[in-house]
Amino acid sequence: IMIIRHAEKPPKHGKEPLDVQEDGEPGNGNSLIVPGWQRAGALNAFFAPYQSTPSNAEIATPNYIYAASPTSESQRPWETVIPLVAWLNYAQGSPQFNVSFTIGGGEPELVASVLALSGVVLICWEHDNIMPNIMGAIDKQIPIANYSSIPNPFPGVFYLVWVLDLNQEGTSYTWTSVNQNLIAGDVQS
Repeated sequence: IMIIRHAEKPPKHGKEPLDVQEDGEPGNGNSLIVPGWQRAGALNAFFAPYQSTPSNAEIATPNYIYAASPTSESQRPWETVIPLVAWLNYAQGSPQFNVSFTIGGGEPELVASVLALSGVVLICWEHDNIMPNIMGAIDKQIPIANYSSIPNPFPGVFYLVWVLDLNQEGTSYTWTSVNQNLIAGDVQS
């Protein structure tokens, strides 16, 4: 399971929304800003490079992608992964894409759906609800061995991938954090 925060959004104290909708029209404060769309496009090469595997050994090409249901309050999780979904549909005829769960309440059902799958899952969500809502729900079902070392809340950055690797017995996960290092401003690891 890999979990990412949605890509860059408008600053909280801006005078006017700086966001842009998928069609290029100005947003209303609920979409990604230009660097966010750059990140969304760059996720293709990060998670699913053409005729190759991801260059970071801790990352895998997802079989399933989940994003928070787009609402009038935020389309950002959906917008972040839609280029990757389109690329994978073109390149591989996959993945399965699910946007039926909501932020701030739908996390237990999201986790139940994800844990019922067999394969690599990518979740794109709003950062305030990744930890503890998603991570805590996973830990209740299948323990995360190093749960106490996971930052709470999810850091206020856009370039992290939280990776949960299931042990061979299927009895516990190990958490690691991976930097995407995709666009200017990402902290290099």
